[in-house]
Amino acid sequence: MKALNYYVESWRRYRDFRGRSSRSAYWWPALLHPIAFLALGGVFAAIFDISSDQVGPEIIYFIAYVWVSIALSVRRLHDIGRSGKWLLIGLIPLGGLVLLYWFIQPSSAETSDSGDAAATPGRDEQKTPQKPSDIIR
Repeated sequence: MKALNYYVESWRRYRDFRGRSSRSAYWWPALLHPIAFLALGGVFAAIFDISSDQVGPEIIYFIAYVWVSIALSVRRLHDIGRSGKWLLIGLIPLGGLVLLYWFIQPSSAETSDSGDAAATPGRDEQKTPQKPSDIIR
């Protein structure tokens, strides 16, 4: 039942391009989407007597799910510590393989609440002073 919860959650958060989505929250809807698409196609073909070369009403589901999958992919990229803009790498040849590699990576611990990589100073970097007493020592 957890898979269905992830699937329903992906539809609830279709406008959420901030935040994070875990591996399972990404992959369960990705697995259930083709099953739902084929089931809708079969049901509508049986009800409306649609032949196999005609496009049925399931295309509306597909178009709606494109938006859901974009939002889900952006949240998954945030979860591994990358910006959602990296989704555009899928437009170039072999960019989809890079995205696939990133989508199977475990979650990153160093992300902020908004999902973007947290800016943490390194060992060699100095923290900026917060109070006047920090400046004068």
